[in-house]
Amino acid sequence: MINKKNILLSFVLVTFVMNAKVVISSTIEASNLFINKVFMSIFPFIILSDILIYFKYHVFLGKVFGRFLGRVFNISNESASIIILSMLSSHPSNALFIKKSLDNKSIGFSEAENVFCYTFFPSIMFVVGMIGINLFGDIKIGLILLLLNYLCNFSIGLFLRKNNYVSYHVSYYDKDDYKSFFIVLKESILKAINTSFLILGNITIFLIIINIINHYIYMPDIIKGIFSGLFEMTSGIVYISRLDICMNVKLFLVSFLLNFSGLAIFFQGASIISPYKLSYKKILVLKLIFSLICSSVLLFFN
Repeated sequence: MINKKNILLSFVLVTFVMNAKVVISSTIEASNLFINKVFMSIFPFIILSDILIYFKYHVFLGKVFGRFLGRVFNISNESASIIILSMLSSHPSNALFIKKSLDNKSIGFSEAENVFCYTFFPSIMFVVGMIGINLFGDIKIGLILLLLNYLCNFSIGLFLRKNNYVSYHVSYYDKDDYKSFFIVLKESILKAINTSFLILGNITIFLIIINIINHYIYMPDIIKGIFSGLFEMTSGIVYISRLDICMNVKLFLVSFLLNFSGLAIFFQGASIISPYKLSYKKILVLKLIFSLICSSVLLFFN
């Protein structure tokens, strides 16, 4: 008896073979996009953020802002530290921190589900460097998009604050072992390489899927950009940045995709936290609604 999984795998294999030309061109396109636009913007900051986390810079930030975040979002100190760590390291690291807290029973299931909704923070250098400077040639645009992303995440946090059950345990993910700066630097570089290739892999796979679909189904350019970005954020943002459309609309669409994060990033996080059955439908709906609302302010500014 042939099961559904084997039928699906056979379909994928035949599709890739029948569209080998599209697969190869998509892989080249993804590689060029990654090397020219993504890697140079995010690689140094991944290293820096990992070094900051190892030397407990987030503990300092937690002491300064943790109690404030806890009161604003009605969350525990542990969840406040997850927010700070997620802002320093970018998504989908939020899922790693949440899973560790759940494993340690540091936060409850309901609180973890809510925090997962509003900790999808992109890399600061990805937004400011790659989008702001590389794509639009203006650092101010990158900063505005970054602030709107924070607004989107924090708005979801405020919306969900009444549903949180707060505990007061806090760990800040302390490390007991001491390592010299040069060992930490080496490990951070290796981690940055692994993370970068993971991003390249996601861009490649989703770009192949998108281009195969586009090969058979015609879509207007703006719809194609949105469709691409909903699956894989980076390729969609780059595609929209090249369109000859009103700047306000262009920035609105880029901000929306940045706030939504894309299904590729979302499913990376979901796979990490998969041992715990979160309500992914609820999370996606909230992200979609608040991404549209918070990004829409760009339609009214020149």
